Amino acid sequence: MKKKVIIVASDAGNIGKTLVASVILETLRLTEKIDGYVCDRNFQGLYERYGQKNSNKALKPLHLQDPAKGVAFLDIANPDEKSKVASSLGTESNFLLFDLPANATHQLATCMGTPQDFIDFLDFADAEVIFVCPLKDQKSITSYKSLRETFPTGARFVLAINAGFIKATESGAQTVVDGLLEQFGHEAHFVLEQTLSPRIFDLLKNNTLREVFTPREERKQADGAYFPGDSAYLAQDRGDQFILNKFIPSVSKAVEELFLNH
Repeated sequence: MKKKVIIVASDAGNIGKTLVASVILETLRLTEKIDGYVCDRNFQGLYERYGQKNSNKALKPLHLQDPAKGVAFLDIANPDEKSKVASSLGTESNFLLFDLPANATHQLATCMGTPQDFIDFLDFADAEVIFVCPLKDQKSITSYKSLRETFPTGARFVLAINAGFIKATESGAQTVVDGLLEQFGHEAHFVLEQTLSPRIFDLLKNNTLREVFTPREERKQADGAYFPGDSAYLAQDRGDQFILNKFIPSVSKAVEELFLNH
């Protein structure tokens, strides 16, 4: 099986890249070996959420992280890190996930010399690259189209249409969402439909989705009863619990279909 190198990328900021990366990392780790890398020195949300912790519940430093169990740092868009990028592919994991900072996609093209060099290198390492591009606004659409032009062959693209975020921040949100689906619905994509509250985003700064709330279908005992009680989860607000109970299974199913069944 070829390794799958999943790169969450967009030149647009504040569109949900780290949430998308979190959903992918957490879903695939339920059944697969996947290495996680944060690639932004200034924003390390993925590390704060999924990094390994010591016995005192404090995050281990990035340089001590095992990417297969936590989240390590790798500046994949930096030509000086070329050897480290190459070394990262020598893993036993079948998947690698890179959460890129905003405005880094143009640097990515020169990491190995040229865009084709980058694709050829991955092919030589028996790996394929999958760009995951969140869509929310015109800048994110422009970034996605630019990335496709930069890598016209040899890469797969998946779109994450952040409908919940659009509904929370845009006027005429449904029209915006419908327009994105009409324009890009024929391409490989998944939709983050539910709107997460500020309370949930606050909890997600330092906790995984399943630490905040595990979907009911993942909490069934052999006799069909559920465990443990809702009070065991960080999302105490019933509205938040209801939203996450819909959000997590829907996006997890989409991630499984796009990355495990292809």
